[in-house]
Amino acid sequence: MKQAPDLMRLVYAASLYSFMRRAFIELNPGEQFIHGYYLRAICYALERVFRGEVKRLIITLPPRFLKSHIASVSFPAWALGRDPTMKFVCASYANSLSEDFSRQTRQLMKAPWYRETFPWTKLSPEKSGVDEFHTTRQGRRIATSVGGTLTGKGGNILLIDDALKAEDSNSEAKRDACHSWFTGTVASRLNEPASGAIVVIAQRLHVDDLVGRLLETGDWEHLNLPAVATEHQVLDLGPDVTWDRTIGDLLHQERVGQEELDRFKRDLGSAAYSAQFQQAPTLPGGNIIKLNWFRTYEGKPTLSAYEAVVQSWDTASVPGVDNDYSVCTTWGLINDTVDLLDVHRFQYDYPDLRRVARELRKKWKPRLIVVEKTGVGIALAKDLLRDGLKDTQAMTPKGDKIQRMSVECAQIESGLVRLPKSAPWLDGYLKEIAEFPNGKYFDQVDSTSQILTALRTRTTQLWTLSRYQK
Repeated sequence: MKQAPDLMRLVYAASLYSFMRRAFIELNPGEQFIHGYYLRAICYALERVFRGEVKRLIITLPPRFLKSHIASVSFPAWALGRDPTMKFVCASYANSLSEDFSRQTRQLMKAPWYRETFPWTKLSPEKSGVDEFHTTRQGRRIATSVGGTLTGKGGNILLIDDALKAEDSNSEAKRDACHSWFTGTVASRLNEPASGAIVVIAQRLHVDDLVGRLLETGDWEHLNLPAVATEHQVLDLGPDVTWDRTIGDLLHQERVGQEELDRFKRDLGSAAYSAQFQQAPTLPGGNIIKLNWFRTYEGKPTLSAYEAVVQSWDTASVPGVDNDYSVCTTWGLINDTVDLLDVHRFQYDYPDLRRVARELRKKWKPRLIVVEKTGVGIALAKDLLRDGLKDTQAMTPKGDKIQRMSVECAQIESGLVRLPKSAPWLDGYLKEIAEFPNGKYFDQVDSTSQILTALRTRTTQLWTLSRYQK
């Protein structure tokens, strides 16, 4: 019986995830802890920060998904337990919030099980306030607010948890002040700039929030955890352990299901939900394409409902984290509308791209496949033609991406294009459309403009296109 508690103390000391679970029970008596793979992903990322493997880390995820419990409360307690000389600076948008997190960290470090797990870590009686407390080995946790002063104080790890209030996100002055505080105060507070680390954990609020500006530098590792996956993710949960998250997977199905997410979306509105829950903020009203131009249809699409189905391929040359995606959009033609039925978006080597193109062709039975005549798209069009689909068309793009979509905007604004009311890929599609031409990716936009151009200009015996010609 004595070995079991001793073993658990070893587990708590070795694993932030196990420690965080025990900390949840300590701070939330009577509440049930529900496991989620994303929790392991966050803990593993923070463990890598502690080991010095990551110097700049951004974690984005929805509100009320235990981000502060892990990052602001449990992580400093666990790290100070492992190394009582560590120095933390932890900031949030409000001083009261930051001090509340500090109070919880201090409560953990006073708990009997914590003292038994880390007997070498003791709180100093000489400095034990909620704004700043020390260990007897000169380690410390400082709590401050965004905008607060840190004169003469620094840390090994600087942690910013929700730098901006949701209601302040639309104020350019507040966003500028937050960024100025970070660059003018936080960035210079590392005790050892070469080995120290900065962690920013937040829900996205605006395309120009602190996370947005930091990501633009390219200097940050980004663990992005939307409530519903809009693209395939392979997330590290530990050494040689990953979570293969596919499009449509909920972040924590057991706690927050689709019904709850739909309720959040109704309460917050689409724009706020996209930012806070999907980590995909958009510029108000969009840029070239207005989201309210799209009409919608209900229900799961069935092939028999359409006069014809068509596909549009925008292919990327080289797969990789920073490269473009290959995209196939599938469309149904019915009466006076073009319905978007499916979006397949992934990074492929050519053999896999060809295999998937054949699979999507078999699934949707398109009467026309349009492929952009650039790069591997040339080879893909030829291979599809060799397969026997005579109505595969390689289309040479004319003009740049902005010009091509600008020409087709009239068709969208006139109500020609309909989108489903819900689909696993819909949020990702709308995000790219809304951010165009200022977003990072254009592949779904290009696939859309390409098929609209083909329908507007192509003459075929397969169906009469006069109703689609604007």
